[in-house]
Amino acid sequence: MQVFEILEVKEFTKCLFMTDIFDKFTVVEAKFHTFVKYDINCRLNKPYFDEEENRDFCTWGEIRPICFGIIKGKRRPTFFKLVFKFSEEFKRGWIKSNTTKDIDGDLYLNIRYSNKEMNLISSFSPKTFLPDRKISDAFDLYVKNMFGRINITVEETGE
Repeated sequence: MQVFEILEVKEFTKCLFMTDIFDKFTVVEAKFHTFVKYDINCRLNKPYFDEEENRDFCTWGEIRPICFGIIKGKRRPTFFKLVFKFSEEFKRGWIKSNTTKDIDGDLYLNIRYSNKEMNLISSFSPKTFLPDRKISDAFDLYVKNMFGRINITVEETGE
């Protein structure tokens, strides 16, 4: 787990809410504090659908317009938090390309805006105990490089 500070808050916010870069991420949680507090449970309401859904959570692309509507306006939100989860397909491929060990776990991005600062926490959550942090450190580096590829500067602030 690594904590990063996003240095270009305005640019990153535009990228997050006005482009499709993060649209395929699963959203586990979304919270926004504007003039009221919004707490969005991103778990799908399966009875709503005509056909069976084989997933539990919505994607950022599905709720991004709603979330943008919540924060849009003359005043900035005082706080927001998003918990993104990488897809199962991506996770399996990424783990396979980064270790020869039989490891299973989930890959998360936690985005938090508070006090006019934006932080990002990368998190590899193994499903079993791991004796070392090699795979977790590799994921932290992947996240740092991922943001570099979309021209968003991040600075490591700690664990």
